[in-house]
Order: sequence, then structure tokens, then C-alpha cells
Amino acid sequence: MTTLVTGGAGYIGSHTVHALLDRGDSVVVLDDLSTGVRAQVGEKAAFVKGDAGDQALLENTIKAHGVDAVIHFARSIVVPESVADPLAYYQNNVVKSRDVIAACIATGEGFKSCHAYP
Repeated sequence: MTTLVTGGAGYIGSHTVHALLDRGDSVVVLDDLSTGVRAQVGEKAAFVKGDAGDQALLENTIKAHGVDAVIHFARSIVVPESVADPLAYYQNNVVKSRDVIAACIATGEGFKSCHAYP
């Protein structure tokens, strides 16, 4: 099984990546490194630097790596920032999540699962 983890260089995403690797899965991480740290991603995981809202990049990554499942962690979570700039949070947390789901749908019926976590 190959799983794409968006936001996989962040705290929760990187722990998920390590858990997936530990159970023997193939993992692809997509992260723009705006808050994540590349060094937190396991060396056994493939890494793609990019934005989870880039639907073409998502589709190409899914196809190139034969992704079976997607776990979407590429979200914004800092409450004071969300109050100061709610439209940026809407863009990142809602619009880009829709782009991830659209890429899952566009790349075919082979998906076992597609999850988005807040």
C-alpha cells in the first residue's frame, strides 16, 4: 500500500509517516515546508516539496507513485492567526482540502481511502 501524506513534515504528519513506515507501507510526503521540517520525514519516505492546493502536482504525484490512500494534514491551526486572517485560513483549510479531494477523484477509482484531518 502506498499512502500520500500531505503536511507530512509537520508534527502530527511526521509521526503518522513514521507509523506507516514502521508497519511496512510505502509513503509519499507532500509538504511546502512553510511550518514543517524536512528532517522530520523518514528517509524511507519519498518527499515532494509543494503546495497541497496544487491540483496538478497532486495528480502527478498520485499517478507517479501509485498512491492508494491519502491522509491530508496540510492545514493551518494557529487560532490567533485565523482570527487575524480568516480568508487565508479558509483558503488553506477549505479550498485546498477540496483540491486534495478533487485530485483523489480525478486520478481514478483505485483509491482505498482518502482522509482529511483537522
